[in-house]
Formats: sequence, structure tokens, C-alpha cells
Amino acid sequence: MKSSGNIVEYTMEPGRVHLVFVLMVLPVIIVFSAPYVVLWGFAALYQGLVFFLLYFIPLVIAGIFVHELLHAIGWSFFTTRGIRSVKLGFSLEFLAPYCHCREPLRARHYAIGAGLPLVVLGVIPGILGSVLGQGSLVVFGIIFTWTAGGDIITLYMLRKIGRDVLVYDHPDKMGFFTRS
Repeated sequence: MKSSGNIVEYTMEPGRVHLVFVLMVLPVIIVFSAPYVVLWGFAALYQGLVFFLLYFIPLVIAGIFVHELLHAIGWSFFTTRGIRSVKLGFSLEFLAPYCHCREPLRARHYAIGAGLPLVVLGVIPGILGSVLGQGSLVVFGIIFTWTAGGDIITLYMLRKIGRDVLVYDHPDKMGFFTRS
């Protein structure tokens, strides 16, 4: 968190973001795979992993783009100009697509758009995979919970501000800022 005049910036440097991503891997794997292994066994999870890896590249590429589209859809519900207030693009610095909301949103609405890909692509498939005995869905949930690491960081930073505070998506960095 940085403060400059009446602007408070909630961002994280790329190196620190990458460190958090590395530290998240093992806990995410444990949270999703432990219930599955207890219910269905390790061999079934391994078979799901093999199946997922056969389609890994197309699934991950498609999933990353769907991830950004989910941000756009989530945020556009709360903007005055709808989808026109959202910009989709590709960052050469991070070598990844991105979604940027050009309009300020209340913190609770910003959180909904930030968390939507985590829930839709990560948590729901991970839970469904365990319930249905589909190891490939569990692996999908693990991968896309992990890829939502930046969103998890953003949600963590949002906890420090009021639900109705206006949040401005940072145009150049991972995070947001507020004006007091």
C-alpha cells in the first residue's frame, strides 16, 4: 500500500506477485486433492492428471482467456457504460491477457468481478470433481485456482477498505487505488 496525497495505492510488484504464486502452489494442491484422494483414491487422481495433461495447452490457453472475460462480465454489470467501460488486452510485461475496468466501482462490486474467475474456473470445478469422482476436474480446479493468484491477492488487499469505497482498477499494475 502506497499513499500519495489523496490517492492510496494497493498494488504489488511483479517479483512479489510471482513469489506469492510459487508459495500458493502446494496449499492449493492440498486443499483440492486431499478430499478427492480420501474419497476416490490417489490412482483416480493420477488418471485425471494424465487426462488433463493430454489437453493441457488448449485448456490452459482457453481458460486464461475465459478468466479475463469473466472479469469483464462481472465488472460490466456494475459500470454505468457496461462492457464499454472494460478493456481487454495483452501485457507484454506479464506475457498474459488482462482485463482493466476504466470506471471506478464500489469495493464490493470490484471484488465480485475480481473473484468471479476464481469461483467459476477454480473452486466450482475443484469441488464438483471431488463430488463426482472426476480427477481431471479437480486438476482443472487446481490449475485455475492457482492462476487466480493475482485475484486472490487483490481480494486480500480489498479487505482493508470499506465495501462502499470507490475503487479504481490500476491501469498499469496488479491492484487498484482509492481516493480519500
